[in-house]
Formats: sequence, structure tokens, C-alpha cells
Amino acid sequence: MDGSIAKTTALSLATEAARRMGWTTEVLDECEYLFELRRPDGVGRVMLGGRSALNDAVAAALAGDKHYASVLMGRVGLRVPRTVRCISEDDHLGAAYPRLAGLDPARALAAELGYPLVVKPNSLSHGRGVVMVEDEDELGAAIEEAWALDPIALVQGLVDGGDFRLDFLDGEYLLGYERRPIAVRGDGHSTVGALIGAQDRRFDTQETLLGNWRVAEAFEARGWTWETVLAPGEELDLSTPIRNLNAGSTAIYLPSIPDALRRHCLRAAQALGLRHFGVDLKLPSLDADPSSAVFIEINASPLLIQIARLGHFEEAVAAQTRVLRATLP
Repeated sequence: MDGSIAKTTALSLATEAARRMGWTTEVLDECEYLFELRRPDGVGRVMLGGRSALNDAVAAALAGDKHYASVLMGRVGLRVPRTVRCISEDDHLGAAYPRLAGLDPARALAAELGYPLVVKPNSLSHGRGVVMVEDEDELGAAIEEAWALDPIALVQGLVDGGDFRLDFLDGEYLLGYERRPIAVRGDGHSTVGALIGAQDRRFDTQETLLGNWRVAEAFEARGWTWETVLAPGEELDLSTPIRNLNAGSTAIYLPSIPDALRRHCLRAAQALGLRHFGVDLKLPSLDADPSSAVFIEINASPLLIQIARLGHFEEAVAAQTRVLRATLP
């Protein structure tokens, strides 16, 4: 299994967890997204990719709407970014709610908070369309780009701090990680590809490394290839306040978290009615007062494949086993 860790999918992870429990999986479509789990006693459940069967439809929909999720988390006293919605004027919602349509809500927030600000589509995942903007021209362009993906663009105040992703199942910590920027320093003989691959196992080939758009942009700007040897002290540092494992970030696995932080995160799940969920937090450190945490997003059906691809395959399988046992108790 080690040889395919970098290509782990929701199906392959579920299949491995099921195999170890003596269960079976049957793929039901050619895209390997629809499949069925079945216990030895014949009880089964159809699964759709990495979507959790443990959250009801309303809870999952609330988590999928970043604005609604933020409203509900803020309602129970959790800290969330200052946010406004900008609805596309070409969408029927823009006509129905003209006060929220166009760029005016974003301009008002910029006048109050200043720059930089964060712009993101309201309903997408994996960091798609999330950008930081430094002025009004960038703000308008980013919102237009977000509207191409979602009729609602969110504009938020930037939040500093350590960047954490923590996943939970039925009130217990499942697993998590701290996102950190890819940063390497040359030694005069190692290639930049090898340096990054040694830091993050997801990038152990040229294909996987340059498939990350932010890394590819950095290489192109510097005229580098996978085989470029960095001079002693020469650096690549992709630090940014917006960290995403699909865009220039790596991560440190967190086998445990303080119980006070666990209890604090459960308030977010209770606000939305989620059993299986993950939170994206900004927090000075794991040991900081949990009340200082800012909840950037909450996600239903958190995928475990990034942990596997980062080199923690056994931990990912163990967590997936817990999810499957809860799905078919």
C-alpha cells in the first residue's frame, strides 16, 4: 500500500478500512465514486465518495454554506471572521436582495477594516477561488472571479495565527493537522524537487509537485525545474496568511489536542447539528486559550486522504475505520 499512498482516494481508503474489518466494497460506477459497503452479515450501505452518511441533509447543507455556518457559529458565541456577502447582480438572488448585490457591501467592509481582505466563493471546498486582496481593484476582480464559481462571494477580514484543521466524530477527536507553508533552503547539491519531496511526501514526483498550482507558479517565476539545484542558503518560502494543502502548504500531523479545545470545537458542531465534521481554525497555538480560536469554516464529511498522502496512512485508515463503524454500527 505504501507505493500508492500519494494516490489515495476516498474509495481506496474506505476499501482498505473495510478489508481490515472483514467487510467488502463494491464499486457501482466507472468513476469509482459510487460504491457500496457491506458487512459479513449482509447489511450494507451505498456511499458517495467521501460524503459522510452520519450527518443529516440539513446539517450537511448548512455546513456547505459558509455564510450560514458562520452565522450559526457566531450565534453560540464562537469567534468568526467579519464577513459580508456580495451577490451577483446577474443572479436571481441579486434581484431579490438588491442591498446585498454588487460590490457595495465589500467596499463598505474595506472602508471599515482596511486591506488586506479575503474573498471566497460561498459554497466551494479545497480552497478553490480563495484569494487575498490588497486594494479595491484586486477586490473587484476577485469578486468577479468568485461569481464565476458561485453567485455569492464572501468578503472577510483577514485573520492571523496558526492554521489548524481538526476533525471530529460523535464528540471525539478523530485526527487533524497544522498547515504550514512549504519552505526549503538549498544545500548546494540537492534538487529543489527532492527538498520539497522530503518535506512533504505528497510531492515525491515532478508530476505531483508541479500539479500544485502555487508551487508551479513559484517555479515558473524563478525559471526553476524539478532538477534545479538550489545554492547554499537559497530559499523557497511560500508563506501566506491563506494556507491550503492544495495551494503551497504542507502540514504537521496532530495525534491529539487539548480537551478544552475539543470541547470548544464541539460547540460549532452542536450549532449546526453535525456528528462527523472538521473545523478550520486560526489559533496562536494548540495550547492557547480556546476562546481565542477563530472559526474560519466548518466542514461536513471531512476527507481523510490528505493525512494518508502526507505519510500517515495507518492513522488515516484507523480514523476511516471509526467512521465506517459509526456508519454501519
